[in-house]
Amino acid sequence: MSERQTTTVLAAIERCRKRLWAHCYRMSGRRTDADDLSQEAIARAVERAGDLRDGAAVEGWLFRIATTVCLDDLRRKRRTRAVTELVDPVAFDDVPAPPPGPEAAALLRDDVRLAVVAALQHLAPKQRAVLLLHDVCGLPLGEVAETIGTNGNAAKATLRRARAALARARGRVDVDVPVDPAVVEQLARALESRSVEALSALLAEDVWGVVDGGGVERVATRPTFGARALTRRFANLSRRVTVAVMCRVVRLNAEPAVLVTIPSAGHAVFASVHVETREGRIVAMRVVRDPAKLVPLQEVIQ
Repeated sequence: MSERQTTTVLAAIERCRKRLWAHCYRMSGRRTDADDLSQEAIARAVERAGDLRDGAAVEGWLFRIATTVCLDDLRRKRRTRAVTELVDPVAFDDVPAPPPGPEAAALLRDDVRLAVVAALQHLAPKQRAVLLLHDVCGLPLGEVAETIGTNGNAAKATLRRARAALARARGRVDVDVPVDPAVVEQLARALESRSVEALSALLAEDVWGVVDGGGVERVATRPTFGARALTRRFANLSRRVTVAVMCRVVRLNAEPAVLVTIPSAGHAVFASVHVETREGRIVAMRVVRDPAKLVPLQEVIQ
């Protein structure tokens, strides 16, 4: 291993450290896993700096290593996700902002929006890897195929299936990117005041929602479809949870989201609410009630 190779790799790691973490987060959907996997990928890259070929795109090489680390981890765990299981919300905001307006692509570069990362978890691991390496990292299909141990034609077919699977998991992609902040602010006020009427006025007729209770909290075990059904669930929750709450708009997953806390319990985080909007209305709502996912968000309100 030459000193020049090591220097090149170390410099690339510093440039890409946050993007590598985001890549591992998109692959795993878990904050702690992303911490561990990105560190393992960095360690492997330093260890294998001598394998870097002259003229090779070092950043692409790094992301290939990170992808292999993630695939190995997913293969070992073989987890089955519940229909309502979401991903860990993260206060990770320093990624390039996407272009304004309706979403033009299935997956945007450096996309860490909760809706997208959650949808990615419903793809098979190799589909996830191919989609991220090609559509996000910009690697040619030949390099993608080499990473997952297949040929170019197979990788192309996997990419086609992955794009279709992501579209199905997303439900709809004609949404504001990023989410409309004015709608999120109105949602926060509606939730805090427990106003069924104010919430109903924000919902599109074909809105759908899901609540992740982590198998701990009492929540619906299937997604809810339609404004009337979603409003009814909110009214039922308001009757069941009588303690006063405070709602504030914070940046989570590079977008405005609502963090619901309980003032009487030291502002313990009760839920994080992530929405997708279109034409001034909410078209999708994802609510995280899983205590394990919410504990790290306590630092957001400190």
